[in-house]
Amino acid sequence: MPEHFLGIDLGSSYTKLAVLDGSGAAVHAAVLPTRSRRRDDFERELAAIRERFAIRRVCATGYGRRSVASDLQKTELVCAAAGLALAHPGRKCILDIGGEDIKVIEADADGGVVDFCMNDKCAAGTGAFLVEIANRAELDLGEMSALSRQSASERVMNSFCTVFAMSEILGWKLGGVSAEEMARGIYLAVVDRVRRLPIRRELPLFLCGGVIAYHPALADLLRDNIHADVQIAERPQYAAAFGAAALARGAGGGLER
Repeated sequence: MPEHFLGIDLGSSYTKLAVLDGSGAAVHAAVLPTRSRRRDDFERELAAIRERFAIRRVCATGYGRRSVASDLQKTELVCAAAGLALAHPGRKCILDIGGEDIKVIEADADGGVVDFCMNDKCAAGTGAFLVEIANRAELDLGEMSALSRQSASERVMNSFCTVFAMSEILGWKLGGVSAEEMARGIYLAVVDRVRRLPIRRELPLFLCGGVIAYHPALADLLRDNIHADVQIAERPQYAAAFGAAALARGAGGGLER
């Protein structure tokens, strides 16, 4: 069988698996919840991949990268830059909004990391933030984009702290703020958070991560409010997983960290 290369991005909320063939073409992708009680689902998916493809090397990334057997282990920063280089060559900035952090990565033309910034001390604007606040607002996460597009309000949640934001949402509900206006206001809070990050606006800005994959209206608001060439990466939730697979494909023998 032809050789294939597996990338595993074991994030705080979801685990993404991606396979590249020997030419670097994407041939498989899957996503599963990251939960210890769902370990059997992960093992079944991994077994199905190994049965279907002749996996030569595996690269793991994400928070749980040390918990899976792999030939290489790389940070999400390195893998996101490598993943974006597959479909979007050239110098760029990358905005990766994940389950528990936001990363801004400056990448060179070869997919290497030049510089980066993370909001690793606060979950404001992350997937976890959206889940908690949407739950308090009694909004269905899957309907937030559609709801927000029905409002033109500039009302924005002022609280970055999740605890204070939940209190602010309660005030909105008691004040009769509509679901549409709340959805847009929550997204605008994320936009406000992103605007404070050191983004090289003269470079194209590619959005990736699970939040962008499931909240397209947020991407629209980022385009409207950030003075940069904002684009959504191809298969945004799998950027780091495909980057990990690409690094596995390009690596030599031996275990790397």
